[in-house]
Amino acid sequence: MQRMPWRLLLNWSDSISTGSRAGGTLEIRHGIPVSPGIVISEALVLDSEELRIPQRFVEDQYIDSEIDRFKQAVDDSNKVLDLEIKRLGEEIEIHARILSVHRDLASDPVLHKEIEQSIRDNSFTAEHALSRVMNRYVRKLQDLNSPILSERIHDLQDVEKLLLSTLLGKRIEGLSNLQDEVVVIAHNLTPAQTAKLDPKMVKGFATDVGGKTSHTAIMGRALGIPAVVGLDDISTSVVGGDQIIIDGYRGAVIINPDEGQIAEYRARALKSEKLSRRLKSQAKLPAETIDGHRVEVHANIELPSEVESAVECGAAGIGLYRTEFIHLQAPSSGEEVHFENYRSVLESLGGLPLTIRTLDLGGDKLPEGGLEEENPFLGCRSIRWCLANPGPFRAQIRAILRAGELGPVRLMLPMITSISELDLSLQIIDEVADELRREEIPFDENIPIGVMVEVPSLALIASHVAGRVSYLSVGTNDLVQYTLAVDRGNEHVASLYDPMHPAVLYLISQLVRTGQEHGVRVSLCGEMASESIYLPLLVGLGLREISVSPQLIPEVKQVIRSLIDYEVRELSARCLQMSDGEQITRELHRWAVDHFPEVVDRF
Repeated sequence: MQRMPWRLLLNWSDSISTGSRAGGTLEIRHGIPVSPGIVISEALVLDSEELRIPQRFVEDQYIDSEIDRFKQAVDDSNKVLDLEIKRLGEEIEIHARILSVHRDLASDPVLHKEIEQSIRDNSFTAEHALSRVMNRYVRKLQDLNSPILSERIHDLQDVEKLLLSTLLGKRIEGLSNLQDEVVVIAHNLTPAQTAKLDPKMVKGFATDVGGKTSHTAIMGRALGIPAVVGLDDISTSVVGGDQIIIDGYRGAVIINPDEGQIAEYRARALKSEKLSRRLKSQAKLPAETIDGHRVEVHANIELPSEVESAVECGAAGIGLYRTEFIHLQAPSSGEEVHFENYRSVLESLGGLPLTIRTLDLGGDKLPEGGLEEENPFLGCRSIRWCLANPGPFRAQIRAILRAGELGPVRLMLPMITSISELDLSLQIIDEVADELRREEIPFDENIPIGVMVEVPSLALIASHVAGRVSYLSVGTNDLVQYTLAVDRGNEHVASLYDPMHPAVLYLISQLVRTGQEHGVRVSLCGEMASESIYLPLLVGLGLREISVSPQLIPEVKQVIRSLIDYEVRELSARCLQMSDGEQITRELHRWAVDHFPEVVDRF
């Protein structure tokens, strides 16, 4: 493969000012706030190898040695590439040609000149100068929107990784073994990566993609770390070691903030922390309106380790235990692994109720060996996956029924779309119960069984469902998605994802009414209940049980304690007459400013 394309590319981009953002120019980005809080820390830009740049600047007397380090890294990297090219030979010619391109790019004198100039002009370390220069090339190619040139982005990134690993002595720092506090910057975080985030070291994260209710956002809230998603190209705008402010209340990310902004955000963070401490000190108080209407506030959790925090924050129980990670972390995990997880949670709850959702695999939580589907959120997901894979489903049901002997447990079936689907699921539960009886294994004979109402088809036939189950739980994350035909994890249509859309509110209000008519409890466990300004409306609609992320419970309970039932019923009635979601949101915001301004002020 010829060198000329890279020479042309580098000559073309030589017109880019080498001083652009060189000194760490301030830049403000706005995305979707998904987990509240404010953090100021250095960036770890995450890629497949998780290389971390530990130092950005050197003293002037070491500049020449930094340039020598860079040149040596190029020589060492090229030796590695030459050996690999020789080894491949003609056996795998296309791979050898790709490596030849990488060698030519790493050796290009134009690239060397720009990196060396960046080291001299800014006292950058070799690693930091390399990343800044390569990032400028990547961003320029991205801006061209050329399919041909966009393929060269991967070559640039591969060469950067190679040179960085050589400079760093191949020191690779993963999410699970960080040595310093950081904020993670990434294109995206998979559920597995998010599960590895240690909140003691990872103080926040920001991603190019994602939405308010994407799984990554839910995990951010579960871990209690500030997060902003949907930032488009933040992963190529930030270099490892940059100082970053993440504002998880307002969705702002500030790259290399000035002293004034740092002081401003530290003051805001301090004020917010004081309010959070005060709210947490009152967390054990009941969530009861001024005129005596009690609302149970439960916690949503993914991991047993979250239970302690939920109890400390005043949870009335666990309203949603997402069990997918038990399966994702150990796909062959069977009944006993599930049972031990449930036992651990129940012991930590000390008699408080636990609602266990059966496996909601598929969508953005693809199991090992799962189908690669064009539209996984409309494919073999959740209860469909369970019915198609009865082995893991039956093993989990056995564990849940047995756990019912250890404490108050409720079983919840997700993504039910029809009566036939529900009846088949209930039949399997009956069969598993019969098996346990024959084996003389103790289990809860009267375990409450409920369904998550997440699709309009089930919401519209709720009166037929109510006679078959013990309770209904409104899963607003998916109910909004499927009602409005908006991918909840797609930042490009994030503005269309509107929990206050009149159609969504109509479905929720009808579900509450159906529950009242049939004597079936209706709860809400979606992220809608996490938004303080929505709470008066939800309470006014008649909801008396909600479930949110643990760290949000003190604030939610405080807001509920500020409400008067007849006032919020009047508020909800007004909102149901409105035809536009934005109009409803404005009305709720005005109402919140009048009734709990201290909470609203943070957003």
